[in-house]
Amino acid sequence: MLMDRRPFFSQARCEPVVAGTVLDHNGQPQPTHMPGERALTIYLDKREIVTLMTLGQNPEALVLGYLRNQRLIDDLYDISEIQVSWEVNAAAVSTRRGDAGERCEEVLRRRTVTSGCGQGTLFGNALERLQTLGGGFKVARSSIFELLAKVRQLDTVYKRSGAVHGCVLADGAEILHHVEDIGRHNAVDSISGLMWMRGEQGSDKLFYTTGRLTSEMVIKGAEMGIPVLISRSGTTEMGLDVARHCGVTLIGRAKHDRFLVFSGSERVEFNR
Repeated sequence: MLMDRRPFFSQARCEPVVAGTVLDHNGQPQPTHMPGERALTIYLDKREIVTLMTLGQNPEALVLGYLRNQRLIDDLYDISEIQVSWEVNAAAVSTRRGDAGERCEEVLRRRTVTSGCGQGTLFGNALERLQTLGGGFKVARSSIFELLAKVRQLDTVYKRSGAVHGCVLADGAEILHHVEDIGRHNAVDSISGLMWMRGEQGSDKLFYTTGRLTSEMVIKGAEMGIPVLISRSGTTEMGLDVARHCGVTLIGRAKHDRFLVFSGSERVEFNR
């Protein structure tokens, strides 16, 4: 059963929004809210991997998704527990064999610093390991519009404080997961972790982000097996190249009743 395969989690959530006081343009004090920002250093079997800047809403899912998307852990069952302590800003990941930190040494040496908010990283040669996503999945234009409408209605940290990115995993117009974080790469990693924990496949899903679809975002979407990526913003040249390489449909400038299809238009049913 899936529950038997899940690692132990410390459930160390943080409040994502903090209150403050600012001066307006007249020099008058006004209450305001800001997103929290916390450093979280990941240790894999006592081997330091990376430090992420995060809201801390679901740190265990973030850690799990990061390890999955970087191919540092291939099997959920390998992980015995993830312990997050905000007193020391660290996430300690323990595996059943206890040697994962040593086994991933070669992968860790092949690091690329990406354009992700807060500085992201990709380990190893990500393009070499990507497989072309199969065809067959279709999405109706009306479903995309309905999903965009539901995203606008979400009660978000962004509406209260700004300064964060949001990502959504959807089954058609049905929102399955919504995650916000300091950087869009953290949000997509958290969704990947949630999918992994719950045994969810990406082959019939849509992924939406408020941020741009850069190469690392497209790579992560492809790693999760998601055929359609949608952005409120747009894509970069390399993001588009990666999408074409692995057969991903990229949709950008998606707002209200309009969007642009950059690649994979065969998956979009424009007459529905």
